[in-house]
Amino acid sequence: MREGYLPRDGDIIVAREGLVFYAFGYEHPPGRAFAFLKYVPEHLAERLAERQVDFLPLRWRYEDITLLRPKELFSPSVWRATLDFLRAELPDYVFYCPFLGKEMISIPLEHASRVLVPSECLKTLRARRARDRLQEAALELVELLSSASGVPEEDFGLHGSLAMGMHGPWSDVDLVVYGSKAFRAVQAAVRRLAEEGELELETGDPLEARRGLRGRFKGIRFVYTAVRKPNEIRWAYGSRAYFPLGQAELVCQVVGDEEAMFRPAIYRVTGCEALGSWGDDWPKPSQISVVACMVGLYRNAAKAGDKVRVRGTLERVVELATGREQYQVVVGSGRAGEFLKPCPRGREPSG
Repeated sequence: MREGYLPRDGDIIVAREGLVFYAFGYEHPPGRAFAFLKYVPEHLAERLAERQVDFLPLRWRYEDITLLRPKELFSPSVWRATLDFLRAELPDYVFYCPFLGKEMISIPLEHASRVLVPSECLKTLRARRARDRLQEAALELVELLSSASGVPEEDFGLHGSLAMGMHGPWSDVDLVVYGSKAFRAVQAAVRRLAEEGELELETGDPLEARRGLRGRFKGIRFVYTAVRKPNEIRWAYGSRAYFPLGQAELVCQVVGDEEAMFRPAIYRVTGCEALGSWGDDWPKPSQISVVACMVGLYRNAAKAGDKVRVRGTLERVVELATGREQYQVVVGSGRAGEFLKPCPRGREPSG
């Protein structure tokens, strides 16, 4: 493991047993990375399948390991099954976090055989002499987006199976843009390029059309997401404690989307109104100031001025150094049925 390495969201961590994890978020325990499991060696997949986890009918080959991928990566049932599997098979990969008050999937960095950082993966691909069609398309797309947005190519990265060199005919180009300002510039360029016919954006699903993160370039599917630059990481592990109060449903007004492109996606909200029952010992809905979405589906899903309907876990968040408190609703806390639904202009979102 490289000296001084600090995990950032989306870094690929290959464990010594061959499991492939993706780092999640930016608040990581010392010497560890909170993560989710994305690929599983074939012989271990059988044990995970015993816990009712279904796998895609595909195989990836990374170095000398055959990998399978669960059909669902972020559902509460798969998360619980994965946690149970790791607790039984690899207990070092389960970590009780006192600041969250629960067990989490967390990889000891000393158990990592390799860490793949998206920015470095793009540099590695650029240095290759022999490249296939998908690799060429990835580099052409980065060049196009960089030129159209004014964002230097150094602020892009490469994700997914293409970054690991194990892509197949079914694979897409999975790009990273570093920094909120760069992301917004690329987002504007992507929409402009779509209008000009240089690429296509997915519009079939209303939420995906709103997000504008997926499309096709020269017939090849692509997706782009955002990762914080180091100076955009505002909180260190252990600086805040989180206390879940219960599951709540509300309608909120989004007043800030400056961090909506990251994971977690952060929306500053105001004017929250409760829907359904409300705990007697909970804060007033009007005291809730943040909606935090842990599920990538809700990145960039709403913007300032939108009303959203939210169901998630109400949390009290305490800054330990100052004692300052705030309340947030977390979408993707591990409970079933959590969501964020943007409201069409002029209407409350339907259930």
